[in-house]
Amino acid sequence: MLATARSDLPRGAGWLYEFKWDGIRALADVHDDTVRITTRNGNDVTVAYPELLALRTEFSDALLDGEIVAFADGRPSFESLQQRMNVHQDAPARALATTNPVAFIAFDLLRLYGVDLTGRELHERRETLQRLADGSDPADSSWSLSPAFDDPDAVSSAARAHELEGVVAKRADSRYHSGARSADWVKVKFIQRSEFVVIGWESASESATRLSSLVLGYFADGRLRVAGKVGSGLTNATARSLQKQLVTDLSPTELDLKASPGRVLTRVEPRTVVEVSYSQWSNDTDQARLRHPVFVGVRTDKDASEVGRD
Repeated sequence: MLATARSDLPRGAGWLYEFKWDGIRALADVHDDTVRITTRNGNDVTVAYPELLALRTEFSDALLDGEIVAFADGRPSFESLQQRMNVHQDAPARALATTNPVAFIAFDLLRLYGVDLTGRELHERRETLQRLADGSDPADSSWSLSPAFDDPDAVSSAARAHELEGVVAKRADSRYHSGARSADWVKVKFIQRSEFVVIGWESASESATRLSSLVLGYFADGRLRVAGKVGSGLTNATARSLQKQLVTDLSPTELDLKASPGRVLTRVEPRTVVEVSYSQWSNDTDQARLRHPVFVGVRTDKDASEVGRD
């Protein structure tokens, strides 16, 4: 179940408010003494997070919805999480689990002991999660429960004070609809950061084989639109890695893509998703562009087709 983006939080009785964690949305499926971690686009990322295998010691059968979060100086850090996201082998994953551990922060419970809970109201599912959390030792537990509150102003103030990504409001009586984007869940971001699809890359004309910036896009009404370009924040290592995975010459030709002065443009298949911070959009038209964009990281947990304008 996905939240709908809004500029303000809904208010009134019947809403619960949670912090928006700066992590990767994931399902943790525990059964038959095994753990399987999948991202919201269905990718199995279990091998990347071996510390979460400890969930099998706390649940005999459960399906948890939540976020995988890395912390730096006590705050969620997407930059730290980036170091864990693209690990596909057991040995390096275990080494990173020691030096740069992640946590699983659960905010919903979809199955317990073989019983499907998605048809029950959110407050019932959370009450069950709370009982499970109360019965575990926080010092040894491999998961924690994302707290929920009934005061939107207090939650917003706390999120801003700790520089968290935002707040999610959820109707306490909402049922869970897998894969659906619902108005029963509403997200408000305090940090201007969004996902975009890479639709091209640029290089200096005198060295046309080296990526120096990315051309960004998003989907609106089933069509790709141009969001702008980003070069700031791209390290040489990230640029090289991206250049290897981008498939060239396959972006829609109807897109009005033009190279910056003195640069060479290469079109790519719109399938790689990246996260970018920015100050604002230049205007509200279809020709709007990002102002002061900074590359944050690659989002392997999201499909390009999901990327729209927040």
